[in-house]
Amino acid sequence: MRLLPTSFALVGLTLVVGAAGLAGCGSDSPSNTAGGGSGPSSNTAGSGTVSTAGKPNVPAGGSANGTGGSGVVGTGGSNTGAGGSNSGTAGNGVVGVGGSNTGTGGSGNPPGTGGSNPGTAGSASGGATNPNAPDQMGKTNAKPGDKTSTNLDYLKLGEIRILNNNWGSVFYKCTDKSPSSVFVNADKTFGWSFDRPDCDTGNNKDHPDFPSIEFGIHPFGLGSADATSPNFSSTTLLPKQVKDITELSVTLQNLSIKLDKAESWDLTFEFWLSKQNPATTQGNAGVYAELMTFWGWQPNRWPLTGMTGQNSPTCDTGSCDTGVQGGDKSYDLIVQRNSWGSGWKYYQFRSNDGSKQSFSGKVDVKKLLDYLVQKGGVTQDMWVARLEVGSEIDDNTKGSVSLSNVTFSVNGQTRSPVFGQ
Repeated sequence: MRLLPTSFALVGLTLVVGAAGLAGCGSDSPSNTAGGGSGPSSNTAGSGTVSTAGKPNVPAGGSANGTGGSGVVGTGGSNTGAGGSNSGTAGNGVVGVGGSNTGTGGSGNPPGTGGSNPGTAGSASGGATNPNAPDQMGKTNAKPGDKTSTNLDYLKLGEIRILNNNWGSVFYKCTDKSPSSVFVNADKTFGWSFDRPDCDTGNNKDHPDFPSIEFGIHPFGLGSADATSPNFSSTTLLPKQVKDITELSVTLQNLSIKLDKAESWDLTFEFWLSKQNPATTQGNAGVYAELMTFWGWQPNRWPLTGMTGQNSPTCDTGSCDTGVQGGDKSYDLIVQRNSWGSGWKYYQFRSNDGSKQSFSGKVDVKKLLDYLVQKGGVTQDMWVARLEVGSEIDDNTKGSVSLSNVTFSVNGQTRSPVFGQ
């Protein structure tokens, strides 16, 4: 993931970009730049306006962090004689501050067995429990035909977000000639489009754009300078501690990239781990690891064979593992670094059947997570923050990505897109 510190506000919620960014991809070597796709972090900061959903290097926007809704206090019955016996049930909180009020039992007159059980407090684990409800920033579910081309904006699809993460183009101040958007088609397929010209005149290849699907919350901590997506989870299912995960997967239908220009691109899945809960930790949540799997990539981008130096498979552990199982495909580890971005571990896997421009099938994230537990030092108390599906897009690359469905599953509970009416 390439990174560049910069701050921005999303509809009244201040977010900032720093050593890692929204997508957090890390296919290029790290330096000191930060942003939303992949790559390193620098010390250049900017700020965004509410209307642009957080662009680096533009005038400062709103700065207030959103807070979740409080639980609704349940009220028990108040029958006379036997007294009310119903316990109240608190409302579920929207991410930020979950509902925490307890219900009030009924009071009989005179009290007999008056209701005294507390209500159930609302959950603060992330996202509204009603997928049709507006999120904390007021976003409602996108309808067929909806689209946004606003820099770093997103569309809500229930507990899933599609991010127009063009942070690299924003960094190079070339968004006026580098159009990008995320969309929902009339047939309910959805995805993103891009037309990235020669923004990076120095040819550093460390500030790509990373349009993506986000499920969960960024791993950096609330108010972190590394964040480029909202400071609340898109879903009630993540973040979750490793010890509490028995099943974790993502299933994709008809994911496809179409390219009119194809100089620098990839098609990828990734997930992130933090040492502390990023949905409740202010500041640094202790990002520990980022793992990516590539299904498609342009030639000579960290290839398996035939290259030397920085373009050859390289692992700090010494040898790079091959044939790692991860669902419907097996993967070869191409890059492993013990310190990436602002110091987290980085793992880049490639599908071992070669680069493709489409993928349909299942990623068994639990198997990849187990790999990190066995070989990467991940502990049971760490937190899986988010899952992402996206594409890194660098200079002289034009095209679009679309898919017909995506299903995230955590411990047997599934979430798929929910569209507005």
